[in-house]
Amino acid sequence: MIGERLAEIRKNQGDTQAALAQRLQVSLAAVRSWEQEKSAPPHEMLVRICRMYHVSADYLLGLSNIDPCDHKSRRDRLTPEDLQELKKYKEYLVWKKQKGDGE
Repeated sequence: MIGERLAEIRKNQGDTQAALAQRLQVSLAAVRSWEQEKSAPPHEMLVRICRMYHVSADYLLGLSNIDPCDHKSRRDRLTPEDLQELKKYKEYLVWKKQKGDGE
């Protein structure tokens, strides 16, 4: 799972395997081996990858399909008006659910 996620994240960031290897100061063969699931990066490399690409370790390791770091960055792109609309919509959904439960 690490290899698949690492390749996905790397490609989404526009990096090649060679560029990632250079940034991590490891061989190209090491990155290929990780992405092909032949080996796994050591703990300190996992930490560096997570920090470099701003992803959670749980997501990279396959423990979660949701990356909280990505959700936070999406939330940060919302305007205050967008956040207010989301709050109103949440209140509406709660009201609707309560209304439905009372009938």
